[in-house]
Amino acid sequence: MIALLVLLAGTTASAMAAPQAAPGPPAGASPRPVNPKKEARKAPVLAMTPSWTIDLPAPPAAGAAVDAANAYVPLRSSELIALSLQDGKISWSARIAGVVTPPATGDGFVFLAHAQQVEALDAHSGTSRWRVAIDGPISAPLLWMNGWLLAISEGGEATMLRAATGAVMWKQALGAAASVQPTAADGHVYVALEDGRVVALALESGKTAWEAKLPARGTTIHPLDDRIFVGGSDKFFYCLAAESGTTKWRWRTGGTIIGTVAVDADRVYFVALDNVLRALDRSNGSQIWKTSLTHRPTGGPYLTARLLLVPGISAEVPAFQSFDGSAAGTAELAGEPAAPPSLLPAAGDKLGRLLAISGEGQAQLLVPGLAALPGRAIPGLPMFTLPPEIRQISTGVLWPASSSFTTLANR
Repeated sequence: MIALLVLLAGTTASAMAAPQAAPGPPAGASPRPVNPKKEARKAPVLAMTPSWTIDLPAPPAAGAAVDAANAYVPLRSSELIALSLQDGKISWSARIAGVVTPPATGDGFVFLAHAQQVEALDAHSGTSRWRVAIDGPISAPLLWMNGWLLAISEGGEATMLRAATGAVMWKQALGAAASVQPTAADGHVYVALEDGRVVALALESGKTAWEAKLPARGTTIHPLDDRIFVGGSDKFFYCLAAESGTTKWRWRTGGTIIGTVAVDADRVYFVALDNVLRALDRSNGSQIWKTSLTHRPTGGPYLTARLLLVPGISAEVPAFQSFDGSAAGTAELAGEPAAPPSLLPAAGDKLGRLLAISGEGQAQLLVPGLAALPGRAIPGLPMFTLPPEIRQISTGVLWPASSSFTTLANR
């Protein structure tokens, strides 16, 4: 009897100590096979690393503008600084009065919107080249396109300037103010007004080509040659015909559409304040996919290398596959950006660069590549080093004098 009790106790203890196996799939079930064709259409997961990070002389007063050489950042100290995109060093600084919108760039100038003035600075030196008074406070970001510069006042007057000289080309009364930056395409300027109208103006004369009345004000606008995409504060996303302004289709969302609009050959992408990123068929408006965001979006989406980047109230910028909306990595910023980061596009299907300005006053340029691997000494062995002159220029990889590496692609 004692032997039997000992045997039973041992069996019970063994059963309690033995780990429980995870439940397997039901009998006859098999894992869902991976579709090679679908996987081949996906882009590589986002990988970005800082090229440089600097502390600004003061926190930013507005978003930055960029050109091929510099980023131009208005500061709260009433300065405009030009940061070299190559190394982040300050190329020049200029004293400026308060600005009411982010700068614009083009034709070798930086254009500033003051309360009732437009000013052009030389992009190479910061020297003021011209100033033009505007009839009323400026209400929307300036638009530069191919030598033209458009300003819109709170009183609803559009003023087109010659970008090189500041000469007034034409003025047009619109009847309402605009807060969204105008856009231009195919010889026309498109303006989303606060009273819900979308107006198409001839670029060279300012004459009204057509007006379309939407139920609510437009919050974002993006033109193509044959259609205009407009996001509304009424939670609808509209597609208008470019030749007439008639509504071709619309899509209901759960929040106000914000940010920018991204398009490719077949789809249009946008975000709304229901924290959802959507992809619609750009021809008929049918939804192809949608994905929920884990953060509050503030801009985007930016389309680069078949990835969609969606900045928000976070120091992380998540990426999603344009093919199906699946998660595709994250870009880590130095801090929460004061305004949506700027995407610097790359040629072809390559991944662009990302410029971010934090509210605390840090500027950072992220470039494609893996983050640096930390070196770790092995006890008893000296740190392995390579001479700094050994470089793999053809691959864009620099091997510093340590066991870590840093990619320099697209710097």
